[in-house]
Formats: sequence, structure tokens, C-alpha cells
Amino acid sequence: MLSLRRQGKGELSDERILGSGAFVERMLKEAEQSVSRRYWGRELKRRVQRTIGEMCQKHKVTVQELRSGSRRGRTATARAEIIQWLVKRHGLPLAEIARQVGISTSGVSRVLSRAQTLSS
Repeated sequence: MLSLRRQGKGELSDERILGSGAFVERMLKEAEQSVSRRYWGRELKRRVQRTIGEMCQKHKVTVQELRSGSRRGRTATARAEIIQWLVKRHGLPLAEIARQVGISTSGVSRVLSRAQTLSS
């Protein structure tokens, strides 16, 4: 490392990460992406809310009914479509999707696995 500094060739480093400059750079980028996904912005929240509203209208279900946890046919169909859309389009965490649609995280997981089984 000392000889690289003398030559004027620097390498990216971080005291928290052991490895070469390329490895450190890759790890820092991945960490940054992880943080940005974890704290989703206002614009994404607005798009998610708008989409939920539009899909509820399409299925003739109110947003309140969707979030109430109702298992009525139309409501369950709308919820399943919304869940699949949020995962495929935005890659939201299951816990956040669960909060948005009014069911448990395991319920969201079951909806996704059921959809996966039907599409296979």
C-alpha cells in the first residue's frame, strides 16, 4: 500500500471493509442501494397509493375494505393483484406491502406463493 501511495496511485478503501479497491467500491454501492430501498421516498409512496386506489376502483372495492382484511371474493382478488404488482413493479418488502393492503406479512407471502403455483 505504501509503495502505491508513493507512486501516486490511490485505491479506494474503507476501514470497515477488508479487501481491494474494486471490492470495497462494490460493497459500498450495494450498501447504498440497500439503504435507498429500505427508506422509500415520497414519490414511490404516492405512486403506490395511486395504484392501490386505481386497482380498487377497477375491482369495485373501497380502499378501506381492502385494508380491513376482508376475505370477500372481490376484495381478495384485488388484494392479490395489488400484492403481485407491488412486488414485481417496485420490489417492496413484504412487510411494507402487508401494511399497505391490511393483512399480515405471512398472508402476503401466501398470496405470492399461491400466484406462483397457479402460473407454473
